[in-house]
Amino acid sequence: MNRSLNILLPAGLICWFSSGTPPSPQFVLPASTTAVNTTHPNRTNETSQKLGQTLNLNGFSMLCNQAEITVEIRSDGWCLQGKDFIAWVDDAVNSVLSYYGKYPIKRTRIIIDQKEGRGIMGGLTSFDEDSQSGVIEIAMGKDTQPEDLTNTWTLTHEMVHLTFPLVNDQYNWLSEGIATYTEPLGRMRRGIISREQVWKDLVEGTPKGQPQAGDMGLNRTNTWGRTYWGGAIYCLLADIEIRKRSENRFGLEHALRGIMESGANAESDLLSAPEILTLGDLSTRNSVLTELYEAMKETPVTVDLSKIWQELGITVCGDSIKFDDNAPLANIRKAIENGHDRGELASR
Repeated sequence: MNRSLNILLPAGLICWFSSGTPPSPQFVLPASTTAVNTTHPNRTNETSQKLGQTLNLNGFSMLCNQAEITVEIRSDGWCLQGKDFIAWVDDAVNSVLSYYGKYPIKRTRIIIDQKEGRGIMGGLTSFDEDSQSGVIEIAMGKDTQPEDLTNTWTLTHEMVHLTFPLVNDQYNWLSEGIATYTEPLGRMRRGIISREQVWKDLVEGTPKGQPQAGDMGLNRTNTWGRTYWGGAIYCLLADIEIRKRSENRFGLEHALRGIMESGANAESDLLSAPEILTLGDLSTRNSVLTELYEAMKETPVTVDLSKIWQELGITVCGDSIKFDDNAPLANIRKAIENGHDRGELASR
C-alpha cells in the first residue's frame, strides 16, 4: 500500500511529483521550485530530480487550496521537460482562479495522451462518478515545444467546463459559450495574453455565432459556430447588461461564481439551463441571464456587434486594436478586463 507524508512549505500554488515508494515525503512546493520528487516508468525513485532535465514521468500532482489536480503523462520521449508541463498546468489553474476566484471541484485528473506531431490536438472534459473526479483528456504531439503550451488555450478552456454543470446536448452552446468567453479573460488576468488579443479574438470570432439562413434558436442549432461563438455572444450580452443594471458592481463573473459556489458544477446532478441560470441571477440581484436565455433559446437573434464594439470603445485597425476610453461603455469594458470583487454575492 502506498503511504505518504505531506510536508507543507510556504507557497501559493503547490506542486509535487508522485512517488511510489512507501512511505515517501511529498514536498508541497511553489510553482517556481527547481526540484521535485518523481516516479519514472521503470519505478526508480529520483528524489531531487532537476526540472531542467528531460524527465520520463508518470505524472505529478498539484494542490490548490483543498483541490487536488493529478496529471498523468502517458508515454515517454517528449521534447518537453518536466518544468514545462508544470508551468502549463499552473498557468491554466491560475487562469481559472483569476476569473472564478477558486478552483471548482475537489479532484481533477488530467490525462495527456501522446500523439505524433506537434501541438495540442484536442481536449475533452467529463466527470467520473466512481472516483468522483473531473477528467480532462488532452491529445498532445510528442514534438510539442514550450512555446506551444504558452500559446494554447485548450487546458484552460477544459478546466472552465468543471465550473459549470456538464449539461446535455440541448444546452451545449451555453457550456461552450461560457468557456469560449471566460477562458481568454482568465488568461489575460493571469498575464498570459494581452487585452488587445482578447478583444481582437472576440471581434473576429463572434460573427461566426450569428444565425444563418435556416438557423433556429440556440437550443435548436448545433453548428460549430452557433455552439461556441453564439454562446459567447450570449455571454458578452449578459456581461454588459448585468454591469449596466448594477452600475458596474456585478458582471457575468459574479453570476458564474454564484452558480459554481452554489454547488452547480461538474460534480452536480444534471440540471436544466433555466435552473442553472436562476442561480446566477440570484447572485447578481437581477434576471439578466434568464431574460436573455428566453429571448435566444428558440428564436434566432442577430446582434448588432458593430454597435457593441463602438460603445465599448473598440476599433479594429488592420491587425491591431485601438481603445477609446471616452466611449459610452468604456468603463464596462475595463471592468470586464480587470474584474473586481467589490460587490459581494447576494445572500441566497
